[in-house]
Amino acid sequence: MNHALAALPESAFYFHLAALALLLLSFFSGRAILQVLATREGRRERAQRLVRVAIGRLAALGAIWTAIVYGHGAWERAGAHNCRHLPAVDAAARYAAETCYLRHDRLLLRVYGDGGGGGDGGGGGREHLLAHRTITSVGPVHVSWDGQALVYASPAGGAPGRLALPPTWRDRLLARLP
Repeated sequence: MNHALAALPESAFYFHLAALALLLLSFFSGRAILQVLATREGRRERAQRLVRVAIGRLAALGAIWTAIVYGHGAWERAGAHNCRHLPAVDAAARYAAETCYLRHDRLLLRVYGDGGGGGDGGGGGREHLLAHRTITSVGPVHVSWDGQALVYASPAGGAPGRLALPPTWRDRLLARLP
C-alpha cells in the first residue's frame, strides 16, 4: 500500500485523508445525536457533555492535521539540493535569495538577511534565514528582485508570486521553525 500512496500526487493524498476524516466525523456525530435522543431523562446534560467532547475531538483532529502537513513540509525542505545563491542588487542589497530543488516539480525559495546589527552573530558571517516558500513548477522558476519584493514566476503561466521585503512577521516566524 505504501507504493500506492507514493504514486498519488500530494494533493490527492491530502484529499483522501481529509475525506476519511470527514467520514469518521460524520459517523461519530450521528452516533452522538442518537445517543442524546435515546431517552428523555438527562438529555440536556448528555447533549452538553457530547458537545464538549466533540469540540475537544475537533481540536485534536485539527492539531493532528497541522502536525502531519507541517511535518511533511519540514521533511521535504530537509532534502533540498542543488541550491543556487542569488545575491540582491540595488536597494535590496542587504538580502540574498537561494533556490533549491526538492523533487522534480517542487522548488524551495529562501530569503536571507544580513543579520541586522553587529555582535557575535556566529556562523562566520553567515546570513540568517528570514523567509521561505515552496513553489510547485514543472519548469525552471524565474526569480528577480524589484525594489520592495522578490518576484518569482514559473513558465507555466499564472500570476507571479511576490515575497515582500522586509518579510512579514508571519514569514519570519515560519522561517524559524524547522
